[in-house]
Amino acid sequence: MSYFKTNLTVDIHDVDYNGAARASSLMKYIQSAAQAQLTENGMSYDRLREMNRAFILSRIKMEFTDTVRAYEPLTAITFPATSRGYSFLRCYKLERDNATIGRAVSIWALVDTESRALVKVNDFDLGLETYDPLDLPLSRIIIPKDLDTVGAYTVTYGDTDQNGHMNNTRYPDMYSHFLPLKGKRIESLSVSYLNEAPAGKTLTVQMRKYENLYYFRTLRHDGRINTEAEISLCDI
Repeated sequence: MSYFKTNLTVDIHDVDYNGAARASSLMKYIQSAAQAQLTENGMSYDRLREMNRAFILSRIKMEFTDTVRAYEPLTAITFPATSRGYSFLRCYKLERDNATIGRAVSIWALVDTESRALVKVNDFDLGLETYDPLDLPLSRIIIPKDLDTVGAYTVTYGDTDQNGHMNNTRYPDMYSHFLPLKGKRIESLSVSYLNEAPAGKTLTVQMRKYENLYYFRTLRHDGRINTEAEISLCDI
């Protein structure tokens, strides 16, 4: 078994006021590893664009069992999992001193950028060996009905990517604006990405805490659901 690995050091700019690495930073680390694997295999972002193909994140679940701090060396591990239909599965792990401190499972859709049609797994060969997925359930989020509107969030320059909308790794930071994170960190995070958030548009943010879980829904300017999320916190 040979997963793809990259070594990195946690940047001081990637930690919050608690001195803990942000969930968004850890998410960037693992996705950068996945992009590095694709690029090494001849499927870079630019190459995919030339083929009129683009991967769009549909769902992700992440969990972190320990606090990550600035300057710590990490190993980001990733591999494509056995997939079918229109769902491309990819798994990730973060290791520190050879111990796993983070895991994630994601589902991606491959889109034909000209027709906007989805591409089946069997119709696109990544040329990578696939493995059994991690034992980390990626079930659909059941959002409570009685969410409260807690604020708004405008998508700015710093949130956007080359597609002109909010990058998927920026969403944990947006949710964090509405979470009581003093002395705490995100322990687990599940997000369903339903509709893009264009640059310059304002999202309505709804939230409700049930027991130890925080539930979010963000709504676009046109009333369509942008994302839904389930988050748990723990003490640092």
